[in-house]
Amino acid sequence: MGRLNHSCSATPFKLNSYIRIHWQIVVIGMTTDIRYFFPLILSVCLWVALISAPALGAGEYLGGEPVLVASLEGSHEFLPGSDATLVVVIENRATNDFEVFPSGKIVADEVPTTARLLTVDLGTGDAPLFLRTDPQMVGDLPANSRVKVPFEVKFFENASGGSYTLPLSLKYRSFLFADQRGSETVAYQYANSSAIIPLGVEVTPRVSIRVLGTEAEELTSGNEGVITLTLVNDGSLSGNEAITRIFRHQESPIIPVVGTSYIGVFAPGDTVKTQFKIQVNDAAQASTYPLDVVVEYLDPQGDLDTTDPVTIGVPVKGSIEFKILSDDFTMPRGDTGEIEVSFRNTGPVPVRSAQARISAVDPFSSTRDIASLGDLDPGEEGKAVFVISVDKAATVKDYSLEAEVRYRDALDNRLVSDPMKIRVRVVERSGIDAILKNPLYLTIIAAVLIGAGYFAYTRKKGGIRKKE
Repeated sequence: MGRLNHSCSATPFKLNSYIRIHWQIVVIGMTTDIRYFFPLILSVCLWVALISAPALGAGEYLGGEPVLVASLEGSHEFLPGSDATLVVVIENRATNDFEVFPSGKIVADEVPTTARLLTVDLGTGDAPLFLRTDPQMVGDLPANSRVKVPFEVKFFENASGGSYTLPLSLKYRSFLFADQRGSETVAYQYANSSAIIPLGVEVTPRVSIRVLGTEAEELTSGNEGVITLTLVNDGSLSGNEAITRIFRHQESPIIPVVGTSYIGVFAPGDTVKTQFKIQVNDAAQASTYPLDVVVEYLDPQGDLDTTDPVTIGVPVKGSIEFKILSDDFTMPRGDTGEIEVSFRNTGPVPVRSAQARISAVDPFSSTRDIASLGDLDPGEEGKAVFVISVDKAATVKDYSLEAEVRYRDALDNRLVSDPMKIRVRVVERSGIDAILKNPLYLTIIAAVLIGAGYFAYTRKKGGIRKKE
C-alpha cells in the first residue's frame, strides 16, 4: 500500500479523490483474489496519471495583446535627389502578466501577446519620394522582441526642404481564446488587427536646378561655339553668390573653353540664362552629345555647396565641308591661262567671307592664287578664277593642285577647310601652237624669214642696178 501512495504522489492537490481511490483499492484488495490485486493497482495508477496529465503541462496565459511600436534606424535627414534605405525597427513591447495552470482541460499552446503573420507596408504620405519596396511579410513577432524591415526609396530631385510624415501600416493576427471540444481537440480563435504608426523624415533644403532649354545653333565639328542654357531653381533654398559651371561628360567631344557664368542670388523659382563657350572635337559627327551642368552657391550659413550635376544634350551639326564641282583641266607645257573652279558648301551651316586659294608647286606657278567666294549658305556654290602657268619643261602627266577655302564662322573666327584636289593634265602642244611655242621651230622660221627677206632684198637691189 505504501508503494502505491508513492507512485501517485505527483498529484497531491487532488488529495480527497485519492483518499477515495485508496479506500476503494483497499476494499477491493480485501474482497478480490490475490491474483488480481497487483494488476488492479497498476491500472489504477495509470488512470490517475491520465487524469492528472493536463495539469502537468505548460501554463495558459490570460489576457494581454501585442503592443507594437516602430521607429527609423539611423539618420532621418535626407537630401533631394538621394537614394536611401529606410530601416524600420518594429518592437513588440507586450508583457505576459498572468499564467494559470487549469485543471481538467487541455492547455492552449498560444500566447495572446504574439503578433502573428505580421505584414509591414510603408506609405509615402505627402513626402516627396518614390517608394521602391512592396509590402513585406515579417512573420511572427513575440513579446519583448524586435525586427528590422528595410525599404528602398528615392527622394525627388526637386524635393522641398521640410518635415514629412510616412504612414507605416501594420497588419497582424492575435490569439483570443481556445475552445476545447472534447477531451483531445482545441479550436483556437484569433482576431485580425491593424495599426498605423507615423514615421518622421526630414528633407534638407537645397538649390536644385532644372535645365529648361539649350540653344546651340551653329556647333560644328572641330570648331568653337557658344551655348546658352536656361536654368530654373526647383529647390526650396535661395543660393547666394551662385555660379553656373559646365563640365565635360566622360569622353564627350564637347569640351568647355569658358565654363563658368555668374548668377548671383538664385532664389527658389528663379529662371536665369547663362552662356558658355565650348570646343567641339574634330571626330564629332552630326549628333547630340552630353554635357554636365552644376550650380555652386553659398548657403545661409555661408558654406559652399554644389547642386547635383544635371546632364544635358548639346546638338552638333557635323563638320563644315566643301566640294569642288569642276572637271579636270588640261594645259599644254609652257602654257599660261585661267582656270575657273566651282566650290560648294556641303556643310550644315552658312560660312561668311569665304575665299578660295590654290597652292601652285613645281612645275606650276600662279600670278593669281586667291579668289573671293563671298558668303555661302549650305548647298550654295561659288566660283573662283585662278591664273596658273606650266613650265615648258614639265613632264607630260596628270598633276594635282591643292585648294582650300578660308572662311569665318558664327563667332567671326577665321577657319580653313580641309585640303581639296584640283586635277590638271599637262600635255604636249599640237598644231600651230606647238610650232609657235617651240624655240627650235621659231629659230628655223626666223632663219627662213631672214633668208627670204635677204634674198628678196638683194634681188630687188640687183634689179635696180640693171635699170640704171
